[in-house]
Amino acid sequence: MAIIEAKVSNMPTDLLLKMEMDRLMAQVVLTTQLDKIKEMPAIHHTRAAYKLCGKDPNRYRPAAEQLRRRIVKDLGLYWVNQLVDLGNIVSIATGYSLGVFDADTLQGDITLRIGSADDHFEGIGRGVLNVEGLPIYEDALGTFATPTSDSERSKVELSTRNALIFINNYVPQEEGGDALLQEAKEQTIELLRRFVQATDIDSTTVASRSV
Repeated sequence: MAIIEAKVSNMPTDLLLKMEMDRLMAQVVLTTQLDKIKEMPAIHHTRAAYKLCGKDPNRYRPAAEQLRRRIVKDLGLYWVNQLVDLGNIVSIATGYSLGVFDADTLQGDITLRIGSADDHFEGIGRGVLNVEGLPIYEDALGTFATPTSDSERSKVELSTRNALIFINNYVPQEEGGDALLQEAKEQTIELLRRFVQATDIDSTTVASRSV
């Protein structure tokens, strides 16, 4: 995965970012069939990870897959704010599911693990989620995100000034995962600079410690 931290000036989604999204959505509509979305490498391997963890990816779709399906089905996307929407642009373009958080809502070390029957959190606009069998992120206060949904607790607001972004990568190294992740990280940083005047950007790439 890639981790990006930055100081940001968040704001309502502006016209320039909406135009960027409109161009991307037009490209997706012209080049993508609904039944082929899950074959996109980053989405395909995220779905495979869900299956290995014990979750049906057709019931709990990765966020990037959800976004692309909405576009192809002409359901449209909701404008949230500049920081969230630029994360959606990267997800749609790359197939990676991004977690975009207000860093000030999180405490202590963050762990990535597989959810158990005792784990739950309130997803943004989704109510309490069943996260058993999903890859989940947990801080000192509890679980707060999966590649399917982020939580109400850690969500980005207009007042967010310290951003934390996770790019979840399950593409194997031998299939070009490292290069794809690096490209997604660079695109995210470029958009952060353009649209939320990001400063003090710190980024790193880490691998899981066990399989």
